[in-house]
Order: sequence, then C-alpha cells, then structure tokens
Amino acid sequence: MNSPKPTKDFRDAVTQKIHQERLRVLNPAKRYLDGVTSLPPAPMLVTELLTLFQDPDRDVDQVVQLISYEPSLTAQILRTCKNVCFAGEQPPGDIFEAVSRVGFYQVYCLVVSHFGAKTKSMEGADKGVNVDELWRHSVAVAVAASVVAEEAGQTKAVAFTAGLLHDIGKLVFASAERESYAKLIQKAKDQGVLLSALERSALVIDHAELGGELMQRWELPPDIVATVRYHHQLEAAPPFEKLTAAVQVGDMIAHQLFAEDLANTDCLTPSTAALDILRLSPDDLPGLLAKTQAEMEKVKGMLEI
Repeated sequence: MNSPKPTKDFRDAVTQKIHQERLRVLNPAKRYLDGVTSLPPAPMLVTELLTLFQDPDRDVDQVVQLISYEPSLTAQILRTCKNVCFAGEQPPGDIFEAVSRVGFYQVYCLVVSHFGAKTKSMEGADKGVNVDELWRHSVAVAVAASVVAEEAGQTKAVAFTAGLLHDIGKLVFASAERESYAKLIQKAKDQGVLLSALERSALVIDHAELGGELMQRWELPPDIVATVRYHHQLEAAPPFEKLTAAVQVGDMIAHQLFAEDLANTDCLTPSTAALDILRLSPDDLPGLLAKTQAEMEKVKGMLEI
C-alpha cells in the first residue's frame, strides 16, 4: 500500500526548517541580528564625530553642525549640561555654548552614551539580562578603557566607544533567547566558567563575535569592529591589538569597581599580553583603577548610572 504524498504545506514547513537550521549553523549572527525587531539604527553621527575627533584642525562649528541634525540629542545635551555640568551656574543657551564650555570629548561621550542607551530597550532583553547592571558595567568599561588608552598614548574617544559597546552582543542574545539566556548566565556564575565558552556551546557563537558582526553591519570603524569582536581573543585582534588590549584591561578594572556585576562570567584579570602591548605593568593597575574611579564620579550623572 502506497504512503500518502506529503502536502505542500508539510513540504514548505520542512523546507523552512532546513533553511532555519542551515542559517543557525552557517550564519548564526545574521539570524540573531535579523531576528531582533527593535535593533537601533546605525549610529552614523558617532562615526562622523569620531572622524572629526581625529582631525587636529576641527573647530566647534563643525561639531555643532553635526549634532544639530539630531534635535532630540541636542535637547538632551543641553538638559544634561544644565542639570549636571553647570548645576547652580548659568547654563549654556545653545549647543555651540555647550560644546565650547564642556569640551568636545565630554559632549562626544554624551552622544555615544545617548545612542548606547537605546540598546537597553531591545524588546525582551530585560528577560535575559539585567540591563541596568549591564549598562553600568558598559559605562565603567568605557571610562576605564579611555583612561587606559590615554595612559598608553591611544585615542580616548575610540576607546570609550569600543568599551561602551563591547558587550552589546549580550543584549542581542538576551532579546532573542530571553529566559534561556538568563539561565546560561546563571550557569556561568554557578560553575565559575567563562560565559563566552557556554555561549559557543549552546548558541554556536559568543557575544563578542555577535557584537562584532553588529558593529560591521553598522559600518563603524574597523578598529571598533575588531575590538568588540576580539575583546576575549587578544591574539586575533592585530592590527588593532592596542585598542583591544585597552578594552580588555578596562573590562578588568570595571569588574574590580563593581565586583558583583556579572561575577565569574568574564575574565577578571588582564592577560600579560594585554599589559605588554600597552607597555604597562601590574604595578600600574592601582593607579589606573583610582583614575577610573575619579572619572566615574565625574560622568555618572551625565551618563545616567
């Protein structure tokens, strides 16, 4: 007796399942990034300001012109300056005065953080990770990485950006996997193992690779793409190993500042290679930690932590 032929709906369902499995194995990052419905748009302003930051001949007018294209951002910068930077003083009346009085670097940090904060609102992310805790850690890494970069003669703005976005892959995973990702984080804590290792086992890729793919999709500069992608694999980072090392050391400092944050899920000590690349020694770490603490006190009101 002949078996009944499968229906078209059944064949289509099988084909779709095969396609999904191929995508999961062959290009897991694309599957995750395409599946997040509330992924923020590419931060073109950040890229443009970074380019301008590295121009020694820049002037305030150029900075103001770029920022002014984003009215909501302009309003937030003025509000922050009024409430935090110039509390009790005459606040700046416009964005030109704000940039002139606060300084380009501080305003740049506000711009990057304004964009970075949008990633906290990815749908369902709060079911997979404590988004406020992760944001505080990301800001701490950004500040610490900028301190380390300055000590090592690197560009502070680029280090701040890479540090702020280094764990963005965790938010994408949390949005996609939700409670399952929360269980993975808890398992890493309970077993005292690296979260990235469990991610690769359960999800094919880790948060660093996923974050690097997102940086590439957003067309951020290659040094930031590589640093986010390889912040747990310094040996794979050349030619951007200095920036990656700064973020790796900054990550360790941030964990020292907030020891309870994501405990046991990331490497808590920088590699000897990272310190060697930056021409630093373990004896430099207490001083870097103290500088980071001082900088955190300056920015915590500005960056909403």
